[in-house]
Amino acid sequence: MGEHVVTAFVVADSDGMSALSADLGQKLASFLSAKGYEVETIDLNKAEAAPCRGCLLCLTKHPGRCVTQDAVGALALRLHHERDPFICLVISPVLFGHLSSTMKNAMDRGVHSHHLQAVIGHGEDVDEEEESTFIDLVAKHRGAADIVHPGMDREFLAYLTRSMQDNDAICDSLGGRL
Repeated sequence: MGEHVVTAFVVADSDGMSALSADLGQKLASFLSAKGYEVETIDLNKAEAAPCRGCLLCLTKHPGRCVTQDAVGALALRLHHERDPFICLVISPVLFGHLSSTMKNAMDRGVHSHHLQAVIGHGEDVDEEEESTFIDLVAKHRGAADIVHPGMDREFLAYLTRSMQDNDAICDSLGGRL
């Protein structure tokens, strides 16, 4: 029997793409591949990521399946039915200390991992206050999700990058967790 390969889903906001986020995505893919992960990159845009309707049908009537039929709904359903362990890395521009609406919608609608989830914000002009706000809000968002979905994340990490050197440091930090 062959060795089992773990998938790493790298989900990025294509509307917020920049040279910094492109470098991050490339470095993450190379780093994860070198670690033995099968890397799948998924670029989402605003038109593919409608907000959660709050109907809770994905939890009650048909677990894992969102009533909104778009790219996020299809990805969330796929991740819900994924039987093998996988990790999920979300790359989002930081906008006034927040995730982009595309990535917030994706996370609200079930794009996550029960094993390792990392959200990486990017922006060359993000100041320390915005960074603190971003890290706090993302961590609290995941904490609230764990209340609704106990055990949602085994481990959750939040990072922010302002430079290509930060991208290298994020890969190094992730290396200690994988």
